[in-house]
Amino acid sequence: MIDFLESPADVIAVRIEGRLSQPELMETVERIEGALADNPKTHIYAEIADYHGFDWTAFGEYLPRALKMLGRRERFGRIAIVTDLAWIRWASRLESALIPGLSYETFRMDERAQALAWVEGRSELPHGAALTLIETDKPDVFGFELDGRIGAEEMHGLVARIDHLLEGQPGPVRILGRFTRFRMPAPGGLDADYVQMKLKALHRVERYAVVAGPLWLVGWISALAPLLKLEVRHFAADHEADAWAWLDARPLASGRRAA
Repeated sequence: MIDFLESPADVIAVRIEGRLSQPELMETVERIEGALADNPKTHIYAEIADYHGFDWTAFGEYLPRALKMLGRRERFGRIAIVTDLAWIRWASRLESALIPGLSYETFRMDERAQALAWVEGRSELPHGAALTLIETDKPDVFGFELDGRIGAEEMHGLVARIDHLLEGQPGPVRILGRFTRFRMPAPGGLDADYVQMKLKALHRVERYAVVAGPLWLVGWISALAPLLKLEVRHFAADHEADAWAWLDARPLASGRRAA
C-alpha cells in the first residue's frame, strides 16, 4: 500500500507499507515523471514502515521507465529514505554510493519531521547541526563534539577549522573529540578534503583525547596511533575534566555550532 502525502509541486512524498500493487507502482512512476518534466529539480521523501516488494507483473512496464528516469538523475535533488528497517537503510546507502549524481539521506522513523523539512527545503542540514567546535585557552589545543551524523557541509567546516589550527601552529597540536550519539558520516561527508585533512592532521597531533564514543572508534584510532606516533587516550563521558587536564588546556565555553 502506498499513500501520497501532501507536498509542494517539486516534492514527491509517499508512505509505503506492505506490498505495492501494479497500479500503485505505475502511479508513483507517473508522478515522478511529471515532476521531472515540470521542475528543475524533483525531491523525494519515502517513508517505509514495512515493505514486502511489489507486483512483478508490473516489472516489464516499470523497468524501461525507471531506466529512463535514471538517465535524468541530475534532475533529482534531495532524497530521503525514512525507515526503521536496517536492510533498507543499508541498501539505500549502497545505491547512493554506486550511482553517480544520485544521493540519498537515510533517517529513522522518529526523524521523519526533520527528513521532510530537509526534502522540502525548510532545513539546510539533513540531520540538523551535528558538529560543535570547542575553543580552548591554548592556541595549540582544539576540541570538537559530534552529536549525531555529520554531513558534507559540516565536515568542510571541521576541515577548515583544523587546517587553520595547523597553519597557525608550527609545532605539534592536541585535540579533544567528544562523541555523543555518534553515527557514521553521511555519504558526501567522507570526501577528498576530509581524507587529505586527516592525513595531514594526524601527523601533527601529539595527543588525541577521545571522550565517550563507540568502542570500535576508540579501537580504530588506537590502532593507528603507533603508526603516526600519536598518543591516544579514551575517557568516559563523566571524566571529560580528566581529558582536558591531560591535554593541559581548558574549554572556554561549551562550544559553538560550526558554520
